[in-house]
Formats: sequence, structure tokens, C-alpha cells
Amino acid sequence: MAIKCRFCGKWLDERHEGPQYARNPQPEPQPEPQQSYSQQQTPPPPPPQYGQQAPPQYNQQVPPQYTQPYYNEPQRSKSNGLGIAGFILALLSLLTGWIPVLGWVIWLLGLIFSFIGIFRKPRGLAIAGLIISFLALCAIIAITGGVLTAAKEAMANFGDL
Repeated sequence: MAIKCRFCGKWLDERHEGPQYARNPQPEPQPEPQQSYSQQQTPPPPPPQYGQQAPPQYNQQVPPQYTQPYYNEPQRSKSNGLGIAGFILALLSLLTGWIPVLGWVIWLLGLIFSFIGIFRKPRGLAIAGLIISFLALCAIIAITGGVLTAAKEAMANFGDL
């Protein structure tokens, strides 16, 4: 049985050694003749990669460069935080306006934030918050006036007893 190395292909058995058993003899590499400096040629330029153009050759017209606009610029935030806060506080002031101190503080903060938010873009919610703040002010005045009137009448009726 003949034994051959699976890595290098060399016969490990002595009877298979020799030139008559070599199947594919490899020729020995011949050294390349040295060229003088004037005989050496410059290698051709590498082929262009995808998306690149080949470099222009001598006496060849160069095409104009096309620059594509860059659309992936970061977008500025299109929200108005103070306007949104003023709008939400104005809505809350409509609901809590009947509470003596808490409703008034919420109303005042909603009015201030909405007013500052008008000077920033987008203005929609800031304007809505300002309008709702004025409606809440009317409601707060009406409710406070009604409570004070009722308290005055109650005191007058209590004094009659």
C-alpha cells in the first residue's frame, strides 16, 4: 500500500520516489531579466471602483463633476415646548380654576408660558394657550365673584338670626 502525504503530496514509501512517478512536475521558476530604468514601463492605473470615474488620459476631455445635493441634514426640532406647556397649563386652569390658590397659580403659569411661546415657531398651540388662558381668567373671575357674593349673602343671613 502506497502512503502519500495529504498536505504536501510527497510519497512516504521509498519505491514511489523518483522522477518516473512524478505526475505533475513543477518547473523551477526562472529569474526575470533585469530591465534598465529607461526600459521600465509604468503600470497601468487600477480600474475605477464602483462610484468612481477613471482618471482622464492625456488629451482627453474631462467631464464636469456632478455634485448631488446632500439631503440628510439634521432637521431642526419643529416643536415649541413653551407653547405646548402653556397650552396644557391653560387647559388645566379651566379645570382647576375654582380652587382658590392652585387654580390661579396654574392659570398664571399657563398665561406666561403661552405668551413666551408666541415668539417661537410654531405658534399654534401658544396662541391657543393664550386664548384659553383669557377664557380661564373670565371663568375664574366669574366663579370667584359668585363665591364671594354667596358668602356675603350667607353672612348677611347669618347676622339676621
